[in-house]
Amino acid sequence: MALNPTVRVRAVMSKNIISIDKGLSIRSAIKTMVKKDVGSVVITTNGKPVGIVTERDILKSLAYRKAIRPETKVEAIMSKPLFVVSVNATIGDAADIMAKRKIRRLIVKENNKYVGIVTQRDLQRAMTDTFKSLLLL
Repeated sequence: MALNPTVRVRAVMSKNIISIDKGLSIRSAIKTMVKKDVGSVVITTNGKPVGIVTERDILKSLAYRKAIRPETKVEAIMSKPLFVVSVNATIGDAADIMAKRKIRRLIVKENNKYVGIVTQRDLQRAMTDTFKSLLLL
């Protein structure tokens, strides 16, 4: 799928995973996302990732779920399970996982440790850059 199969997830991922505990509120998630300028937060239990909440999850829950309020715990709206990709996977591999799972973000793992997050936008940017460089040849 990728124009350059040698481009690895490691090269395009964000290394800073922003996370909050599952017991915190949707309001806390929103504040964290605004403060850190990110589109998602990983939800944890005892420091271990168990889900993810995105801007889209928040908007959908507030628009369509009558029982959901800003004080509701993020656990109620988080997407789970988390889908993971290796730092050594290609961007094509990551794009395939996202397409098959209909998701836009993957947690990146190296040696059983979570080391980053890669988004659909990261992959699009990498593929566009590769395509541009091919045009300049």
